[in-house]
Amino acid sequence: MMDIPERADNGKITLEGHSSINTFPSSASVRASEYCPSPSQSRKRYECVPEPMKRTPDYINKRIRNRSAVKRFREKSKTKAKKQEDIKANLISLTKFYDNELVRIKHSKQQLELLLYQHAAHKNIISQLNEILSLEAQARLKFQTQIASVQELSTSSIEHLVD
Repeated sequence: MMDIPERADNGKITLEGHSSINTFPSSASVRASEYCPSPSQSRKRYECVPEPMKRTPDYINKRIRNRSAVKRFREKSKTKAKKQEDIKANLISLTKFYDNELVRIKHSKQQLELLLYQHAAHKNIISQLNEILSLEAQARLKFQTQIASVQELSTSSIEHLVD
């Protein structure tokens, strides 16, 4: 049986007739990340290209294509983010528009209820009713026009995002 001496001051264990074995975990030859790579490490490891190979036409063309692909990807990402911001702004303005229309409709409802009560009291309300109805028709037309333009804008924005 071999004698295993006590641990030396430098943290190494030596066996008779064998080289020293380093037992500190920080100096392990294999990293833990190599056993179970994280999602961010799932990419191919970068290996330096030897200098002579960097001068070959194939490598130069490969780098040019890669740089242009990266530029296209970044521009596409920026464009997509900008379109999403535009869609967000349009939806926020549409929400405000809906809220304003809701307030307007409630106001018109109150006016019509008031006219109904006046009619029940046998008062002449025809001119007031015609005025309210014409204003309501104009507001409804404006609302429908606005909705149609928002729908067209949203449809075209979504089609561009899908492309």
